[in-house]
Amino acid sequence: MLKELIQKTFLLGAILIITVFSVSCLWAGATQEIILVFELFLLAFFIVLIQLLLKTIVFRHFLLSIIAEYFSVSGFVLLYGCFVQWFEKSNWHMAFLYVAVVYLPAYFLDMAIVKREINYINVKLEGRRKIEHTKKS
Repeated sequence: MLKELIQKTFLLGAILIITVFSVSCLWAGATQEIILVFELFLLAFFIVLIQLLLKTIVFRHFLLSIIAEYFSVSGFVLLYGCFVQWFEKSNWHMAFLYVAVVYLPAYFLDMAIVKREINYINVKLEGRRKIEHTKKS
């Protein structure tokens, strides 16, 4: 439930931001801030696409899949950042830092939510086992 709430909140926020900036773009023209917002949304689209493609390739080891995803996304952020001129030759390594700053809290939040969901399912299963055990007795 918490995960769904967070997802819907971010989705609504993204829709609001893209709508407001689209209207601003039509009204006032494409300023640097508006262009940056559209570049970030395009980057987010490609990152989600990379994540979906990597999830189709299932790694046997969880840590290996996280590392592969991190370096794939970081590499894409670096290439995209160079293409839209976010990075200069002297600060290209910042792409890896930016991705880590976003990924670490996101993974910890996701792990906490998954653990909570697993505990909830285990409690429900234990309750069913007790009910079935009392019916058999």
